[in-house]
Amino acid sequence: MAQTRQRFCPRCGTPTTAGQSFCANCGRVLAAAPSEVDTVPLVQPAQNFSQTVPQAPPQYPQPVWARPSASFPRPPKKRTPGRTGCVLLLLVLLVVSAIGTYAGAWLVGLHLPGFDSAGGSDVQPPITTMPVNATVTYAGVYITVLSAQQSRSFVDDPNTTTTGMLRLHIQEQNKTSTRVSWIYSNIARLVLPGEKTVAPRLIRSGAGIAPGVTQESTLDFAVPTSMKIRQLTLRLGAMDEAQMDIPLMEHADLRKYAPKTVNLNGQMTYLGLNWTLVRATSQLSIAGQQASKGMSYILVTLKVDNTLSQEAIPGSAYDYIRLKSGSTIAPPKSTTLPVLFESGETGKTGTVTFLVPWSTNAFTLILLLQGGTDQATTDFQFA
Repeated sequence: MAQTRQRFCPRCGTPTTAGQSFCANCGRVLAAAPSEVDTVPLVQPAQNFSQTVPQAPPQYPQPVWARPSASFPRPPKKRTPGRTGCVLLLLVLLVVSAIGTYAGAWLVGLHLPGFDSAGGSDVQPPITTMPVNATVTYAGVYITVLSAQQSRSFVDDPNTTTTGMLRLHIQEQNKTSTRVSWIYSNIARLVLPGEKTVAPRLIRSGAGIAPGVTQESTLDFAVPTSMKIRQLTLRLGAMDEAQMDIPLMEHADLRKYAPKTVNLNGQMTYLGLNWTLVRATSQLSIAGQQASKGMSYILVTLKVDNTLSQEAIPGSAYDYIRLKSGSTIAPPKSTTLPVLFESGETGKTGTVTFLVPWSTNAFTLILLLQGGTDQATTDFQFA
C-alpha cells in the first residue's frame, strides 16, 4: 500500500488532494513533485486513471488586500478660480485695454470724448464771441447771423478739431405762407483768406421751417485759431444758385442782396381794359426758391379797371405777358393775376414774377397781341 501525506497550496495554504490541478481557493496551478511522495507503490495498480481537464479556464477570485491600519491624508485638491476671481481678472483686462487705447490716441493726435490730446480733460477751452447781426433773405426766409464764436475746440462737438473751430449762431424767420426747406451742408460755406472754402463739420438745424415760425441753428467749421473772425465770410447759396457773402463783422454792408422796389405808374390799354403798372421789385429769392446763379426775380404788380359793360377775359397771364431785359424775353414764373374781370370792376390787382439776368436794370413789360387787340408795353428801371 502506498501512503501519501497531506498536501497544501504553496500560496494560500489550503489543503489539496493528489492529482488536483488547481487550488480551489486561490487558483494556483499545482504540480506533483517527487519530493512530496513518502512511499512509492511497489506494484502499479491495474486501474486506468483519467484526469478531467476543464474546458475553459476557471474564474480566479480577485485577491483581497487588507486595508492598512494606519490612515493616510488625501492629497489636497487643486483650487480653481471662482466667479469673483474671473470678474477681477476681467476688470484688470478692461483697464489695461483702456489705457492702451488712450495712449495710442495720444500718440497719433486723435481726439476722443473725455480726452484732450493736449493732456487735458473735457474742459471747454476759452471762447471768443463776436456779435454779427447780419440778415439776408434766402428762399424767401430771413436768415440772420446772430454771432460768431471761436475756440481751440468745442467739447460738445463730436467732430471738433483741437487746432481751431468757429461756431455760427443763426436765426431763421419764415414770413411767407409756404413751408421752406434746405440743407445747410449744400448751401453754407465759410470763406477763408485766399478764397479757400470749408464746409460745416457739424450742423444743428431743423429739417425745415413752417410759415410764421422763427427758429435757431448752429454751424461749426474747422478754422485755425490763427485766423480772426473778422477775416472770415459766410457764403449762402448752392453752386448753381445766386450766392450771398456775409462778412462776419458788425454792420456789414449787405445792401446789394436786399430787395429793390420802385413805385411806378405805367399806363396801358389792352383788350378794352385800363392797365396800370403799380410797382416792380427785384430780389434774389421767392417763397421756397432761390434764384439761379447770375439771375434775379422781378415781381411786377398790375392794377386793372374794367369800364366795359361786359366782363373781359384776357386769360392766363402765362400766355400773354412777357418781360424784356436786353435781348432776353422772359415768360412768367408765377402769377396771381385774375383770368377775367367783371363788368365795372375796378382796382383789381395781381402780381407776375419773372426770372431775368441780375445785371439788368432796365425792363419793358409787354402785353402780347391777341384776339385782334394790339400789343401794349410800358418801360421801367431800377436806379
